[in-house]
Amino acid sequence: MTGFLGAGKTTLLNHIIQTNKQTRYAIIENEFGEKNIDNELVINPENSIIALNNGCLCCSLNDNLYDILNDLHGRKDEFDEVIIEATGVADPSGLAQPFVMHPLIKKHFPLINIICLVDAELIEDQLQETKEAMRQITFSDLLLINKTDLVSEAYADELAQKLQVMNPLARIIKGNKNMPPKISWKENQGQLENIFLQQDALHTLHQTSADFPVQKPHSHHHTQDLVSHTFTFDCPFDYKLLHQLLFVYLNFQSKELYRMKGLVWLEGEQQQVVVQSVGKQLNFEDKRPWKSTEKKQSIIVCIGKNLQRDRLKKMLSNGLSKRDIHKN
Repeated sequence: MTGFLGAGKTTLLNHIIQTNKQTRYAIIENEFGEKNIDNELVINPENSIIALNNGCLCCSLNDNLYDILNDLHGRKDEFDEVIIEATGVADPSGLAQPFVMHPLIKKHFPLINIICLVDAELIEDQLQETKEAMRQITFSDLLLINKTDLVSEAYADELAQKLQVMNPLARIIKGNKNMPPKISWKENQGQLENIFLQQDALHTLHQTSADFPVQKPHSHHHTQDLVSHTFTFDCPFDYKLLHQLLFVYLNFQSKELYRMKGLVWLEGEQQQVVVQSVGKQLNFEDKRPWKSTEKKQSIIVCIGKNLQRDRLKKMLSNGLSKRDIHKN
């Protein structure tokens, strides 16, 4: 599962889990940055969640992915399907390569779909500003146009036509925050190799062993111009102050901030709160009550280009509860 930052990948993942409760999933969560909070946003703890940080899956093959697949092969009786939620700056061609071209992985972990979430409201800007958004669309076989409730029906239809030109082999579905009620994942099965070979994305993988563990490649590269900054605060935030600061920042200074997400501690609240932004949209949502055994703190991750860490930290710090700052 791929799609640019904030397109709705975790929302779709939760939708899949909720509508397929009889299926046991092994979920590989990958995030660009030093701290992964996406695994905290995934529902249904009965599923196995494996978290990878630092965006190592975002570009090409790497040791971590092979280690995980080797481990999962030995635990196949514990799950029915594997889902990889790639980082929002992922190039899916490298990530999918072993599943399409590696004989053993292709046999034991057949690839059903590469799903690309497309943000109907922001995709045109993302295509102009980044190469990753284009590659995610052209190397996927199922394009889900998300957030269609934020644009006109005519624009959504026009966007679908543009996407079909960019990727003629892909199936295109429209959805919104509630997602399509039912998606047939296997309808396009078999198209993936055609898509990848048409784009000249794959190279032959040399496999010498006849069984698991599979051998690992030794080279990978990273997205160069994107940065991720993680901030941790041990004092609670004042909700009104934080909301005002973020609202002003997103509306007047946020062009290069592609994504912000966090789990925050708000003064006077018994609930852990999720804060998220993509573009100029800002959302606060209760997650769950704080556990008596866990330390209350806030973790906020900002991803974008040319982000000034000190400036962001100062802005966020201004939203902390003045009462608790003075107390400490």
